[in-house]
Amino acid sequence: MNPNVTYASRKRRKPVQKIVKPSPPEGAKSNPSKRHRDRLNAELDRLASLLPFPQDVIAKLDKLSVLRLSVSYLRAKSFFDVALKSRNPAKPERNSMQDSNSTMQTRGRMHMLEGELLLQALNGFVVVVTSDAHIFYVSSTIQDYLGFQQSDIIHQCVFELIHTEDRPEFQRQIHWALNPLQSTDSGQIMQGDNGFQQSATYYNPEQLPPENSSFMERNFICRLRCLLDNSSGFLAMNFQGRLKFLHGQNKKGKDGTVISPQLALFAVATPLQPPSILEIRTKNFIFRTKHKLDFTPTGCDAKGRLVLGYTEAELCMRGTGYQFIHAADMLYCAENHVRMIKTGESGMTVFRLLTKENRWAWVQANARLVYKNGRPDYIIATQRPLTDEEGAEHLRKRNMKLPFMFATANKSTAGINSDGTAAATATATVPEDEAHAGQCVCLKPSQTAQIKCSMILYYWNNSHQTSFRIFLLKKPCMLNIYSN
Repeated sequence: MNPNVTYASRKRRKPVQKIVKPSPPEGAKSNPSKRHRDRLNAELDRLASLLPFPQDVIAKLDKLSVLRLSVSYLRAKSFFDVALKSRNPAKPERNSMQDSNSTMQTRGRMHMLEGELLLQALNGFVVVVTSDAHIFYVSSTIQDYLGFQQSDIIHQCVFELIHTEDRPEFQRQIHWALNPLQSTDSGQIMQGDNGFQQSATYYNPEQLPPENSSFMERNFICRLRCLLDNSSGFLAMNFQGRLKFLHGQNKKGKDGTVISPQLALFAVATPLQPPSILEIRTKNFIFRTKHKLDFTPTGCDAKGRLVLGYTEAELCMRGTGYQFIHAADMLYCAENHVRMIKTGESGMTVFRLLTKENRWAWVQANARLVYKNGRPDYIIATQRPLTDEEGAEHLRKRNMKLPFMFATANKSTAGINSDGTAAATATATVPEDEAHAGQCVCLKPSQTAQIKCSMILYYWNNSHQTSFRIFLLKKPCMLNIYSN
């Protein structure tokens, strides 16, 4: 894969939650630049509160995302204002204006409810891409198929989502003549930020085929970046739709004149491989949790609170995230935790989580490192509930492999297998402030080995519970281990 090619990833989030600071007392001196920042932040907070997104999404938006989504919302509103007027050109009389407004509000609520139900029934998501390859709109159901939040994708370049080998085909499909690079129309081709050519050509609608022409229909396949699929990182999607005029944008050319409405791709993207009935039933319960590097929970979205039953405070006050994991799954999860520290991604991990009702729930998770200033900062885990039958099948496949054996260093200096039996013992104890993450080993009875560690898994057990804790090391260290 070309190292210079960039793909979409999760967008940056605010590092800390907003805290409303009390205003200084009257007569106290204040910095003019600070007053300006405070006013700006207050306006941005008010602007964010008006965005049509859930509160848990709004709380994580940074300033640039608030501005980007505000512009996108206004453009979408302008489009629908023009589109709806063209469908209902008749204006109500003044004496019936109040009744008309009430009727329109009722219809609006009904249409929103109907739209939500249609999106849930749709095996895919709705997307609108402009002729210059920017995502004008995408439905929230993109999260169920690609793992991206709707707020991360809107008003971004679509090529960041598309596999580098499929980008030329996608650019060809959003051009009205299917030949963007060979077209002799006036205009220019400019280089995009992602290194791919993006068309900057504008056309007169009179020179284009009519909207209802079959020439405007599109049906093609592209691979999209997927955060939920670990096999390749991409998911093949079928795009079916047509090119339509994007009204109400009021863009201006270099000479200041308003540019005529341009074509955009209105399409439904569906996976090539249809989902099973079980996947359809569970797809709307994908949730995300945020963790420290040792997997201590620090946040959970609304769907996670619905699936697990905990409030965010209850989830974060229990300490390490391993407190919620089934004992037979702990070493399996720890192995993937080590992989994530080394590679940045855990891979698909299937395990059991303890819900607030003291019930074990199977989930399929994929955890990724999020970097800040070039260093790992925190972990985001995307999790999807599974049925007990699916979980049992994954457990059967896992048990067919070699048993897990993990180097540990703790009070009892004992490791455990996936079934809870002793696996390995460390003969050297590393100070907690020097602790580095462990390495999976597999030893025969009475066999010894020396390993280089970058993380240590501490394990102890008492009459009440089994506890795990992971420490990241400042520098690698050597441990001698032997099996019992």
